[in-house]
Amino acid sequence: MNLKSFINNKYTLVGSIVFYLTGVYLTSRFATYLPCEGSPGILFPSAERWLSSSLSNHSVNSILILSGGILLLRINNLFSLIQKHTLLPFLFFLLLEVCSPSLSLLCNGNIMAVVLTTILFSFFSAYQQERAQPAFLMMGIISLCTLFCPEFAYYIPLFIIGFAQIRYFTLKSLLGAFIGFATPFWILIGIGIMPFSGLSALIPDFTFHIPETLPFNDPQFWTIVLTALLGLFSGTTTLYTTFNEKRQTRAYNGFINLLSVYSAILLIIDYRNYTLYLPVLNMAVAMQAAFFFTNNTKKYGVVLFYLILTLYTGLFVWNLLPV
Repeated sequence: MNLKSFINNKYTLVGSIVFYLTGVYLTSRFATYLPCEGSPGILFPSAERWLSSSLSNHSVNSILILSGGILLLRINNLFSLIQKHTLLPFLFFLLLEVCSPSLSLLCNGNIMAVVLTTILFSFFSAYQQERAQPAFLMMGIISLCTLFCPEFAYYIPLFIIGFAQIRYFTLKSLLGAFIGFATPFWILIGIGIMPFSGLSALIPDFTFHIPETLPFNDPQFWTIVLTALLGLFSGTTTLYTTFNEKRQTRAYNGFINLLSVYSAILLIIDYRNYTLYLPVLNMAVAMQAAFFFTNNTKKYGVVLFYLILTLYTGLFVWNLLPV
């Protein structure tokens, strides 16, 4: 099949949804995996503990992931990251998510991916702006999310670096970011709902150590490796492809590349909690891969596209096999 038929074909959208929902169902029935165990938030339990029913858990998570895929399409349509109308971000995001059984259940990582995708609307809109409101809004959202997932705060340095990339690094933006992040805590501590000592949960607590052996017999390990390689390859080619594009397009795609690398680094450092960062990596790599394949529809691009689909499908089937 011609790769162009995947890019704008309405059946790509329908087929992706059917494939994802079927994959979630098969995963719930046949896959053997450990559920995510998120760390408790400053005030609220982690998302893994919100829903006790397996059906409601899978259902809510599926709606969340489908919404995240739609947000990626909307971002591309509004800010022209890929320079073309394409449905591939949606396809790749659902593909990467369904190949990780632990991500079929509602977890902090999936919520983090969708929330950060939502924040990108305000982030990209702040290009060359001098107003403090976008920074206040972005950091305010992150601050609220730390109440159930402290690891949200780990992405603050990335967005501050991103401010410079989108030419938004000003005194106003930094003050807006600081006030936006501090305001929810200031209110909660001030009215006595949250103790000041609760802020200690924001301090990174990585227990990094080099494992004696790598889990070569675990399909999840190879899924992460394949996703990292796909992001590295797509991100590198994106840098060359956007070299002659306007500065704004380079800045947007450059930040997606940074988000991908940053999430991969966090995943390696805190690999015991990989489900926190893998969905964000999936989101960033989905945009990177979509950029590459939308702009490379020649024979080698078609062969590589079907090879990627085959590899991920094989990993998905491997997850369903009995241990």
